[in-house]
Amino acid sequence: MQKTTVNNKIEITQGDDQIYRYVAINNCTLDMDTLEKMTNVGDTWNGDRLCANLIDIRNMMFIDSKTRSYAAAQYRPHVAATAIIVESKISSYFANLYLKFSQPKSPTRLFTKEEDALNWLTEQLEKRRK
Repeated sequence: MQKTTVNNKIEITQGDDQIYRYVAINNCTLDMDTLEKMTNVGDTWNGDRLCANLIDIRNMMFIDSKTRSYAAAQYRPHVAATAIIVESKISSYFANLYLKFSQPKSPTRLFTKEEDALNWLTEQLEKRRK
């Protein structure tokens, strides 16, 4: 298991289950520089092995539109799925707008409970392995 922090905004943990956890900290605002570094860290640690991403934005204040578009446009064939954890109805509303209009390239779902997100990601990994 590896762990690091990017730009004092995102904690990244590589789980033994090949689920990467990207957790927003310090009521951050996500910008392109941070997102590009997050992607680089995950891809460097992972290589081309099958994995899944858990994105916890409960402690994030804002993501600018350029960064959202970049995130949605990424296609990395080794990523089986992405689960986004939200806390409030307002963040859920904006995250649903993101999913509807940006149409991420890998299966992506919203969750309010980490356990549900991890269960879904595990299922998605199993589907891709078959």
